[in-house]
Amino acid sequence: MRFDSLTVPNTYYELLGVSHNSDLQTLKKAFHRLSKSLHPDTTVLPVDEAAKKFYILCEAYELLSDPIRRKAYDKTLRMDRLSDDSPSKDIAVDISRESVTSIGHRRPLSGGELFSLLLLGIAISISLLLGIGFAFLDGKQLQVSPSWLNSTNTLIQPSSPTIQDVDFASR
Repeated sequence: MRFDSLTVPNTYYELLGVSHNSDLQTLKKAFHRLSKSLHPDTTVLPVDEAAKKFYILCEAYELLSDPIRRKAYDKTLRMDRLSDDSPSKDIAVDISRESVTSIGHRRPLSGGELFSLLLLGIAISISLLLGIGFAFLDGKQLQVSPSWLNSTNTLIQPSSPTIQDVDFASR
């Protein structure tokens, strides 16, 4: 299915070019196929238009790939068909209805994201160990007090005040 200004899809299913009973693998293939042609970095469309269409494509894939949100979306489509004989012309099909189903829902991290987090943790650990190791080899202390706290500094040594007993009754 082409996604241009002449043919505006009525539903996310039409946007991806899949049927209502498509499985996740079919959705993923359709998304990858369309994302190659709509991504702002790889398309011949103007950047603003490509970004907008790619955003809508990502939104459609995200909604349809989540079983709970997809079920709620299908329910809104059925309700629209019952209230009208034609589906809604809005590509988002009332985003406010979608937000009712999964506020605060997070998708699980993918394998690549977990691997990159692992690499980040290893890099931070190695940097910390190297910093401590070089400081130790250089003969530096691990905990150093600031120079302004040292009492050996004669320029900023406070004078010690003396307390005198004053007898107020004799005055």
